[in-house]
Amino acid sequence: MSEIADDSLRQDFPITKKSIYMNNGAIAPTPLSTIKAVTDFMLTCAEAGPDAPSTFEYISSLLDELRTRIAHLINCERNEVVLVQSTTEGLNIVAKGIDWKTGDAIVVRGGRHEHYANYLPWIELSQKRGVKLRELAITDENGYFDLGELEKLIKGSQLITMSHVLYNTGAIMPIEEVGRIVQENSEALFCVDAAQSVGTIPVDVKKIGCDFMSFPGFKWLCGPTGIGVFYCSKKAFEMLAPPVIGVESATLSDQNIVAYFDMPARFQAGFRNFPGAAGLEASLRYILRIGLERLRKRNMKVAGIFREEISKIPVVKMYGPEEERKRSSIVTFMPQTADSSTLVKNLEQNSIIFAARDIGGGKKAVRAAPHFFNNEEEASTAASYIKSLL
Repeated sequence: MSEIADDSLRQDFPITKKSIYMNNGAIAPTPLSTIKAVTDFMLTCAEAGPDAPSTFEYISSLLDELRTRIAHLINCERNEVVLVQSTTEGLNIVAKGIDWKTGDAIVVRGGRHEHYANYLPWIELSQKRGVKLRELAITDENGYFDLGELEKLIKGSQLITMSHVLYNTGAIMPIEEVGRIVQENSEALFCVDAAQSVGTIPVDVKKIGCDFMSFPGFKWLCGPTGIGVFYCSKKAFEMLAPPVIGVESATLSDQNIVAYFDMPARFQAGFRNFPGAAGLEASLRYILRIGLERLRKRNMKVAGIFREEISKIPVVKMYGPEEERKRSSIVTFMPQTADSSTLVKNLEQNSIIFAARDIGGGKKAVRAAPHFFNNEEEASTAASYIKSLL
């Protein structure tokens, strides 16, 4: 497998000319080909007319192609792919769609250690619907938990939900093992927040065994903002009541009985982000052409250099597993002699873009999230500057 050359793709990302951008865990820049795809879409619609028959055919073909690429990316069926605005929207479809009963139980990993997108919906359910929230205890600083405790908590639970890759430490959760435990020990549904995994590590919903998965197009997939994916398995979709209804998602019989369409239309009433779909389809072509194995190898090489250099600083506490196979390219550390948010601002003033993220217990750490367009020189430069500040 050939490596990605240092500068072969960097020219596709204009930001590399002015900044060391390693905040891809928040929003990644889009390649020029994606920007062109969005522009081409708008021009095509403007020339033919936004509601012309030819435009309708063009959009239908675009959405079919996009779903085909997503299905290939996560190993699912095309009609299991629902287009949404974000990870948050997909998770809320699950939270709002299940017919919860008082006394039902949800297992969530780590509570506040989860990203709030995968915590607030369940907290709200517990407060408004009388659903029990069973929080799976964190057993170490990286965010892992005890699988034995999971087996106990899922007994009698209706849903288990957790992140695939943690937004704060970059640790990869044993998600396939969780799926196996859920299937063998309960009838609970399994929901995965894949915001930090899809586009940076291989993701296979069949191997994971999840019923639902949600992820954005604008992080590791380098797509436009305002578009994401909600995977809903064929066996589980009827357990969800769609949060909205419209002519795109349902019809009315002569007897005034509402009938929802099949997947994925039943969850897409009013979806109109077709420019975003054009951009995401172009970004997926770009990512898949590189190949996820090559991409991960590249990411981990750059992350490894940065992690090694930062770990040499005596006043820095590192987070994330030591074993490379157990983490993504996210590198998280906490300076002991400086405030993390202040350090991030100082770095930004010098065109080095990182992020400050909660690490638990009300503390913030510095998060670097390099992607394939970053190179070894940037990793060394950023590490050297941090050393000079600390």
